[in-house]
Amino acid sequence: MVNILAYFRLVRFPILALIALIQYCVRYFILEPMLQINSYELIVNDRQFFYLFLSTVLIAAGGYAINDYFDVKTDRVNKLKRVIVDRFVKRRVAMTLHIVLTSLGFILATYLSWRLGMWRMSSLFIFVIFTLWFYSTNLQHQTLTGNIAISLMAAFVPLIVGLFEIPLQNAAHPELIKEYGYSIFNIPAYWVIGFSVVIFLLTLIREVTKDVIDIRGDKLFGALTFPIRFGVKASKSLIIVLYAIFGGALTWAYSSFLNEYPGMGTIFSILALLLILQIILIFRARTKKHFSYSSSLNNLITVIMILSLYLIKVGIETHFS
Repeated sequence: MVNILAYFRLVRFPILALIALIQYCVRYFILEPMLQINSYELIVNDRQFFYLFLSTVLIAAGGYAINDYFDVKTDRVNKLKRVIVDRFVKRRVAMTLHIVLTSLGFILATYLSWRLGMWRMSSLFIFVIFTLWFYSTNLQHQTLTGNIAISLMAAFVPLIVGLFEIPLQNAAHPELIKEYGYSIFNIPAYWVIGFSVVIFLLTLIREVTKDVIDIRGDKLFGALTFPIRFGVKASKSLIIVLYAIFGGALTWAYSSFLNEYPGMGTIFSILALLLILQIILIFRARTKKHFSYSSSLNNLITVIMILSLYLIKVGIETHFS
C-alpha cells in the first residue's frame, strides 16, 4: 500500500486530477456553450477528447517522474520527509516510469492528431516532452527560465483543448469566414487563450514562491534561481508585482466582460480579497512557512478560477436561452 501511494506521489496525482479538471472545464464550460448558442456542436467527440486528456496526463506524469529523478539531492535538503526516489521508488524504476508514461502519452497524442487529420499537432507534444526533460536537466535551477518554461507547460493544458477544436470548426465551416470576413470561432478561442494566460501567471508566481522555499537546498548545489541570484527581498517584490498584474487583468476582464454573469460579482470579490491577503502575506513573509502558506493560497486561487468557469457556462445559457 505504501509503495502504491509513493507512485501516486511521484507523479503528483492531485495535480494530474487538476489537469483533467482544467481540460474538461474548458471543453464543457467555455467551448461547448459558446458553440451551442450559434447552433454548432463540438467536433472532437467524447472518446477523442478522452484520448487528448489522457495523453496530456500521461506526459505530465512522466515529466514529474523525471523531475524527481534528477532532483533527488536538492529534495533531500529541501523536503527530506517527502523524498520519493531512492526512498520508496528506485531511480531506475523512476526513469523507466518516465519513459513508459511519456511514450504512451505521445503515441496516444500522435494517433489522435492523425485521426483528426491534424498530424502536425503531434509536433507540439514533442515540444512539450522535450521542454519537460530540458527543464528537469537544465532549466529548473536557472534564473526565471525554468519558471517560465514550466508556466508555459501549465498554460498548454487548457490551450491544447482549443488548439484541437477551433481549427476543426474553421475547417468545417469555411462559408462563415467567407461571409463575415473573420472566424466567429475566434471568440471562444480568445476565452481559452485568456484562461491559459491566467494559468500561466498563477503558475509563474507559484514557481517563484517555491524557489524561495527551496533556496537552502538549491544554493547548496549551485543553482541560480531568482531568489539566489537577486535575494529574497527582490523575489518578494517580483511576486507582488506579478500578483498586481494578475489583479489588474482580472479587474479589466470583470469590468469588460464578466460583470453581467450571475455569481461573478461574488467570485470577483472573493478573489480580490484573496489577492489582497496574498500581497500582505508576501510583504510580511519572513520564514519558509510563510511562503508555504502563500503557495497554498495560490493553489486556492487557481482552483477558484477553474471552478468559476461554470458560471460562464451558466451565464451564456441564461443570456441566450
